[in-house]
Amino acid sequence: MVKKKRLRLIAEMARKIRAYRELKSRPRESQKYALDYETMKRPHTGKMLPVLAWQDVRRESRLFSLLAGMRMFGVGRLFTRKSWLEDHSDPSYWQITKVKVDYTAEVRVWIPACCHAGYK
Repeated sequence: MVKKKRLRLIAEMARKIRAYRELKSRPRESQKYALDYETMKRPHTGKMLPVLAWQDVRRESRLFSLLAGMRMFGVGRLFTRKSWLEDHSDPSYWQITKVKVDYTAEVRVWIPACCHAGYK
């Protein structure tokens, strides 16, 4: 005879609650990708940006500050960095396809979908 499996409803519910709490305790993208512009470190991880990126980060406008002034946050527009135009002969740009604004963030961040040589 096969032994009937016991239902462990409370244990199953506790597992789901633990998984939900773990998901909620993860840092938001605004916390994860925030940057201290004086030390060039990410506060969440403590890692520094590569030294070669410091100059670009300091002299160029933040993408969110550009998008905030545009209609629909600039969805459909193409953006590039000045350094990319100088360094590469093929076109490298970001196409803004979707903007998800986190109004609770102290520092606005963005995650681009990169396009190189005109391909997504």
